[in-house]
Amino acid sequence: MTCVDSYALWDEAVKIAGADSDFHRRDLFDAISDGDFPEWNLAVQLFSQADADSFPFDHLDPTKLIPEELVPLQVIGRMVLNRWPDNFFADTEQVAFCPSHVVPGIDFSNDPLLQGRLFSYLDTQLSRLGSANFNQIPVNAPQCPFANHQRDGHMQLAQPSGRVSYEPNTLSADSPREQPEKGFRSAAVDESGAKGRVRAESFADHYSQARQFYRSQTPYEQAHIASALVFELSKVEHPHIRAAIVGHLRHIEEGLAQRVASGLGMSELPPAPTVAIEVQDLELSPALQLIGKMKDTLEGRVVGVLVADGSNAASIDAVKQAVTSAGAKVKLIAARIGDMKLADGSLLKIDGQLAGTPSVMFDAVAIILSDQAAELLGKEAAAIDFVRDAFGHLKAIGIDKGGEALLKTAAIKQDAGIITIDCLDRFIAAAKTRQWDREASIRTLA
Repeated sequence: MTCVDSYALWDEAVKIAGADSDFHRRDLFDAISDGDFPEWNLAVQLFSQADADSFPFDHLDPTKLIPEELVPLQVIGRMVLNRWPDNFFADTEQVAFCPSHVVPGIDFSNDPLLQGRLFSYLDTQLSRLGSANFNQIPVNAPQCPFANHQRDGHMQLAQPSGRVSYEPNTLSADSPREQPEKGFRSAAVDESGAKGRVRAESFADHYSQARQFYRSQTPYEQAHIASALVFELSKVEHPHIRAAIVGHLRHIEEGLAQRVASGLGMSELPPAPTVAIEVQDLELSPALQLIGKMKDTLEGRVVGVLVADGSNAASIDAVKQAVTSAGAKVKLIAARIGDMKLADGSLLKIDGQLAGTPSVMFDAVAIILSDQAAELLGKEAAAIDFVRDAFGHLKAIGIDKGGEALLKTAAIKQDAGIITIDCLDRFIAAAKTRQWDREASIRTLA
């Protein structure tokens, strides 16, 4: 799924929220419980001041990004979510993140957003947690030995000793002492050590990186960006405001502005506003894509299989085996909860009721039905929605003969993403991603 909204993604998100408002939390909980620990690489981009001075943008502008092609990512660690909080209040609600809490070797840049947060986050913790001693709450307490001169106050859990709460002093030999060789030392920004409240002229370049971002996307993502702009601007009441935004888009990419203007029914492009700094044609950055760089995989995902009384047991087992071998889970869905009696007389336990478990809950679906069940489900709105939504949300669909009949009832024409379960290798390959080529045939994108 791409990083921007379009009709399809918005439609899917709304339906997921309607079917299960805790869907994403439950998905995370299930993954951790099953040992499929979600993990991310932690990477940094390191560069010198000389490097920063050569960038075609101001690196201290928080609206700018540093392309990976310019400064490659260096992976320094891995974050793994391997357990669920034992107590949500104790482990999450009381967490206090303060960017002002740093260790020796780290200092603060002149980033205006960071400078503001150095002040505001501490105020936030004082207000939210009710005491200057919030750092003594277990989830916030340092794991290594530490000392400071903060004494007393509401919720003071320690018992500081001695007569004084400052340093240097001659009255308390055991009070914490400054350690210049180990303690925090501010790094000079320039030779004079001065830090000024200065905003560079390059902060006024509002379009170059937006242009770079749009032009770096795949055609599918560009279509989604344009459609998302049409979607959002169509809700703006005043035409002159819509026109003003489209005018800004002309500085990003003339073709994008034209696509959005056409989607909004504008007969001509509005004028572009005057720029403070000439828009640059920065080098394209494929690293900004999602569709173009994401890994095709089923690991950690879920495939929904729609079944009914009379479904073929061997077909169901084959799909389950193929899906689980690819690292995913299978959920069996039927019109009613309980056990289904399959064609061979065996009973099959159902995981979810059709009306309450729509296809938006799954990454791909399979339809395994007898001819009689396909005919009956063809009269069920929930079953028609199940297959239509899966098709409209660009998911792979595996079918047997009964599944094919249900698709015909739902007026769905087969494409490369609809695969008979006799070809499970092809189905698994398709299930690992969305069927992006299908989109142009089912909806009008900007």
